Amino acid sequence: MRIKPKDKRKVALVGNSDPRTNLQEVYDIKEILEKLGLDVILSPTLQENTLFNTGEKAEIMNQYYADDSIEAIFDISGGDIANGILDKLDYSLIRKQKKKFYGYSDLTTVLNSLISQSNQEVELFQVATLLWDASGKQIDKFKSSFFDGAKDLYQTSWEFYQGNEIEGEVIGGNIRCFLKLAGTKYMPDLANKVLFLESHGGGKENLYSMFYQLKGLEGFDKIAGILLGTFISYQKSYEQPIEEVLQKILQDDDLPIAKTEEIGHGANSNALKLGEYMEISHFHK
Repeated sequence: MRIKPKDKRKVALVGNSDPRTNLQEVYDIKEILEKLGLDVILSPTLQENTLFNTGEKAEIMNQYYADDSIEAIFDISGGDIANGILDKLDYSLIRKQKKKFYGYSDLTTVLNSLISQSNQEVELFQVATLLWDASGKQIDKFKSSFFDGAKDLYQTSWEFYQGNEIEGEVIGGNIRCFLKLAGTKYMPDLANKVLFLESHGGGKENLYSMFYQLKGLEGFDKIAGILLGTFISYQKSYEQPIEEVLQKILQDDDLPIAKTEEIGHGANSNALKLGEYMEISHFHK
C-alpha cells in the first residue's frame, strides 16, 4: 500500500492485545508517524488495563475499518489476549474494505482470522520498530516502502535447508499465538499454504511440543512449505539450529524449509505480507 504524504491520510494505532503501559512510547510512535506526514489517531482502549473490554476493542476495529478516511490500522500491542476480539469482529464489513492491518506476535491470531474470515491481505509488522531501532534505518525502510512504493521493508534473504523453492499463499506468524487458533473456525486452511513461524520466547521443550502440535493439525500434511523467522530466546540459549529440530520432528525430506534472520521480534525486523502469494527460490534470494 502506498500512502502519499501530501494527501495527509489518516492511520490508526490500536491495541487489541495487552494494554500499552508506557504512554510516552505511544506518543513517540505517533510523533514519528506524524513527522512522516500522516494524521494519526489513537484508539481510546490502548491503555485500558482490563481483561473485559474486548467488545469495545472489536467495535473500534469495526469502526476504523468502516471509516474510509483511515488508510491503515497499526496494532502496537502484544502479549496474550488478542484472541478475545475474534468472535466480535464484523468480518462481513471488513471483507468489503481495502485497507491493511498490521501487527505481530500475539496479533498473529487477528491477522490469520482476517485472512480466513474476510479474505484480507494483512502484514506481520510492528510499527513500533520505527521507535525501537536506534539507527533510524527502520524509519527509512518504512518511509520508502509506504510512501514511495519501494520494497525496502520486504527485501528479505532466505536460506534453504530443504528444497530449492517455496511458493503459495503465506499464513502464520508467532508459533505460540498461531496455535491458539487450532480447532477454531479462525484457523486458515493449511492446504497448499506457506507457513511462516517465529518466536520470541520458548525453550527447546516448548518448541518441541509446539512443532508436534503443528504436525498434528488438519491439513498440515498438505502445506507447500515452511518459512522460519527468528526464534530469539531459543537461538540465544541452544546450539542446535531450530531448523534441525523441526526437521527431526517432521521427518519429511520433500517439504521445502527456508529460514531468515530478518523477520521476527527484532527492532529492525522486516515486514511479511500474509494472505498473499509468495514465491522464493534458492536461486533468487
